[in-house]
Amino acid sequence: MQPWSLTILLLGAAAFPLLAAAQPSPPQQNVVVTVANADVVPPAPPAPVKAVRVSLRYLANNQIVTDAQDVTNSQGQTLLLVSPGVSQRGDLQLTITGAGNLVIWQPADGQLYALASKLTVALLPKGSPALLGPPQIEALLRRTLLQVSTLQKQVHNLQAQAQNQQDLTAALTAFAQLNGFSADKVSQQVQIWVQNIQHQSAQATAEQKALAEFALKHYAAAAHTFDQAADSSQAVIDATEAAAAALQSALLDKVRDQTRKLISDREQAAGAYQLNLQFHQATQTLESAAAVTESESKKHPDDQGFHELWLRALEKLADARRQEGENAPASLSLELLAQSASEFESLAHDYAALRDPMIEAAAEHGLGNALLGEGERAPSDKAMDLFDRAALAYQRALEIYTRVNSPRNAATEEDGLANALTAEGERAAGDKAITLFDEAAQAYRKALEARTKADSPQEWGATQINLGDALVEEGARSAGDNAANLFAQAVEALRHALEVFTRADQPQGWAATQNNLGNVLLYEGERATGNNAMSLLNQAAQAYQQVLEVRTKADQPQLWAMAEGNLAIALKDQGERSSGDMAITLLDQAVHAYQNSLEVFTKADLPQYWAQTQSNLGSALRDEGERATGDKAMALLDLAVHAYQQALEVRTKADLPQAWAQTQNNLGNALLSEALRVTGEKAMALFDQSAECFRLALQVYTQTALPNDWARTQNNLGNVLGTEGERDSGARATALLDEAARAYEETLQVYTKAELPMAWVGSQLNLEEVRLASGRFDECLHQVDILTDPILPASLVPIRDTMKLACQWAAGDKNAASRSAKGLLANGSVAPGLWDFTGVVSRLSASPAFATGRPAWIALFTAIQNSDSAGMIAALHQLEPLLQP
Repeated sequence: MQPWSLTILLLGAAAFPLLAAAQPSPPQQNVVVTVANADVVPPAPPAPVKAVRVSLRYLANNQIVTDAQDVTNSQGQTLLLVSPGVSQRGDLQLTITGAGNLVIWQPADGQLYALASKLTVALLPKGSPALLGPPQIEALLRRTLLQVSTLQKQVHNLQAQAQNQQDLTAALTAFAQLNGFSADKVSQQVQIWVQNIQHQSAQATAEQKALAEFALKHYAAAAHTFDQAADSSQAVIDATEAAAAALQSALLDKVRDQTRKLISDREQAAGAYQLNLQFHQATQTLESAAAVTESESKKHPDDQGFHELWLRALEKLADARRQEGENAPASLSLELLAQSASEFESLAHDYAALRDPMIEAAAEHGLGNALLGEGERAPSDKAMDLFDRAALAYQRALEIYTRVNSPRNAATEEDGLANALTAEGERAAGDKAITLFDEAAQAYRKALEARTKADSPQEWGATQINLGDALVEEGARSAGDNAANLFAQAVEALRHALEVFTRADQPQGWAATQNNLGNVLLYEGERATGNNAMSLLNQAAQAYQQVLEVRTKADQPQLWAMAEGNLAIALKDQGERSSGDMAITLLDQAVHAYQNSLEVFTKADLPQYWAQTQSNLGSALRDEGERATGDKAMALLDLAVHAYQQALEVRTKADLPQAWAQTQNNLGNALLSEALRVTGEKAMALFDQSAECFRLALQVYTQTALPNDWARTQNNLGNVLGTEGERDSGARATALLDEAARAYEETLQVYTKAELPMAWVGSQLNLEEVRLASGRFDECLHQVDILTDPILPASLVPIRDTMKLACQWAAGDKNAASRSAKGLLANGSVAPGLWDFTGVVSRLSASPAFATGRPAWIALFTAIQNSDSAGMIAALHQLEPLLQP
């Protein structure tokens, strides 16, 4: 049973198709920034702040890019050398580091709509009341909306939970920590600001009204209001255009400013739509912005500013189209993502021709994201090629974004590359899968060289989660000490992530990480033995139980159901390794957890999850039933049979052949367990039903396609036929036992002594038993000759030799039988719980070959079955006189 995982992927994405001819690059812009401490008593002027680092940043590819930075001199001034085109961006932000207790007051949040040649940055001490003024609140809300596309990726493949992850909590907490307030204080001030905007609606701007709706989580209303603001800007553009001929220079600046504002408003509208899970509407609103900017660029073909604004609009549109594709129904998703990938590829080619490497790298990054999203949704025969192309795109971006010139962007590309390799590894097999996961882990570690816990705690934590998942996948496909080492590294990475994703500050991220930690511990526990296994499985169960403290059925039903299912797996594994009342208790808890999952995973709403959980429930019920007694055992086994039959309503041979075969196999084992607890015609009917299940499974589990599953099912078929034959009599019993022997012989084509020695031993012992039970004593002794190999564990020697003794006696070789009896007496002990001789005892009770000394023969095999060493010795002493030549 595979536990369900939730991986947090921080994938940046940005791209835009190049539809215009190349324009000459504008010159670099010099910007003088003065930094002053405004915390002075009037009329004293603000005091210059020296030796602090001033950085100019913007959001690109959903990542923060630092374009220029320098340190202030003794007059509090510094000169920033701004790259061509950056001055036209509407999402610029100034940041100050090294100012101690001082933080930016003006401009609010350091945000800039446009870049002047001279700028003044006013600082105030943390906790100053002015830092919670209306401009600061508006700036906080505006920045949160601009970053919405990054938040969309926080919960991968669980769109229904996206809204829970995209609220203001993280933004308010970060703002509070930066400016010296409590999160409650900031939240209270935001609410006061919202109330003021609502009370003074006539005086508020459209953007302020939209931001207020956003703060109230009225996302549809916010999107509508931003669109209204953009429509107003459009009206201003149209009116200004009419007078452009007379006042071209001045009015073009105004048109450009309004176009920039239009793009910003459309972006924020799109962000609000995305928060409301209206991804198509987000794309449409950005298509509108792109159409306006394209029109303005064509009207002014020589104006570099309009051209850059158009490219920005196309960038946002392309990103929105990718997000729509990732969240669209299957019928539309692939088409949208393929279109996005095609645009990104064209864009990367065009920017390479323009020799603008940084934007070329952004296009390659966007191409990688689009191909990765397409591959995750494509059929398996196409997915691997798409993942390969995605990995190559990220690698091309890494040729530009190096750890020297752009460490944060390089980390983003390493992260994207690792995600592509992980996705490819999940669909590969054997050594290739192990290699891909190892390469992914190496890429995540490279990303962590730039994403430190101190500088980028959220990204650092998310990358630790992804690293842990890659290591788990590699470990699950490895063996021995290598697997154990990989699992230990995965646990370490996930525990690192929990240093950032705490339950108090990041409850959803904390729960997701606890879930993944539980998965690793579960894998470790399933491979471990003894007390170590029980300890690991117990830790896994505790991790899942902690997840359930956050993921409730009321708030997050699907995630709650997944956590219940994972908890059930851990409890079931513990139960299988326990005994007595403890085993029953753990298995009963597992059954309860699976039943909880089925309250959400219904056949009508989630048929695949429902069928998988029904199958898992059946296994837990069967395990519990096999440990119970009397009527309770039969009741539990009846429920197990019913659960498997329910699963087969969805897991059909036509739609899910391997899952169908697996469930038929499990159903066959449950019916066999029932048959062993009844007698007469009812038992025979259950044996026949069980055998039929295994035969059906063999229609899919063929030796060519799935040799290991085929051999295991042949072994199961041999078990049920042999057990039925041992209970039957006459010609039918002989036929059943011969058919069981043929099934065991089939398994030996896969269970070879060289490759699977213990499975080979098991099949040989099974053959020895059915030869004994069918009265083919010479063939039984032939099996004994084969099992003289030292590969036979010492604990199984009494099993082999007891059957050998019986076959030697029945074949008339009393000398050999006497030697075997002496060997058993010399051994003197039987290991616990290794073999069930119930069927053999039944045959001995009626076989003429064992008429002499029958009670002693029955006592011998019963003692071996019950691990009764004293009883074995007593029975052998009773047989000694009979074995004398």
